[in-house]
Amino acid sequence: MTDAFAQNLLAALERTGPRPALAWYGEASRIELSGHVLANWVIKSVGHLHDEIALPPGAAVVMDVPPHWKRLVLALAVWSLGGGITAAEETRSTAFIPHRDQAMPDLLITDRPDDSPVENADEVLAVDAVSLAPRFSGALPPLVHDWAQEVRASPDHLSVPLPHWSGPAPAAGGAAAHRPNTVDRADDAPVRLLVEQDGLEELPHVLAALLSGGGIVGPAGSMSARQVADEQVTARP
Repeated sequence: MTDAFAQNLLAALERTGPRPALAWYGEASRIELSGHVLANWVIKSVGHLHDEIALPPGAAVVMDVPPHWKRLVLALAVWSLGGGITAAEETRSTAFIPHRDQAMPDLLITDRPDDSPVENADEVLAVDAVSLAPRFSGALPPLVHDWAQEVRASPDHLSVPLPHWSGPAPAAGGAAAHRPNTVDRADDAPVRLLVEQDGLEELPHVLAALLSGGGIVGPAGSMSARQVADEQVTARP
């Protein structure tokens, strides 16, 4: 792992360009993010967390959002800025975002700012787990940030220096190491990794897939066998 890991990940997504990096079946309609669009969401989120939240390296961040591609984007942005992430509750934890008591985090990211189990955060970011929401759907308590509304004003290009990446390392051997039930594919075809939820349970393999120019598809439980085949999935949990 190098200090340039986050930059390398963003560069890999930009090279993926218009090809799909993420396909999301967690809502009524399929949502696709190209490599360029996924990189743009992460870059904007990094800029917003740095400029508006003033999130420092080593910051304690509590993630209180259900599985969603927005949760993945925000986790990548926090780790790009050197932050540490824990989950507010066991039911919202993952293999790489453990449930751990954090009495006074620097930042709480939540879809329930009026009813989160976490109190006394320095900053609170409200996020709806809805793909096309232009703003938070509920009433915002005083001083709570509306991520969907604010992040769109952030720069489209990385404008802040990134510290050492604080997230998990990519899987050794790439996403190909995570293929007990792989379908047939050409040796040079991009990896299409089927994930259980939003990829945060299989994060090392997600990172390896994205670095290699591939993409992820999920949640697996919301997809039919036909949809999995149509997505040309090459690797499974």
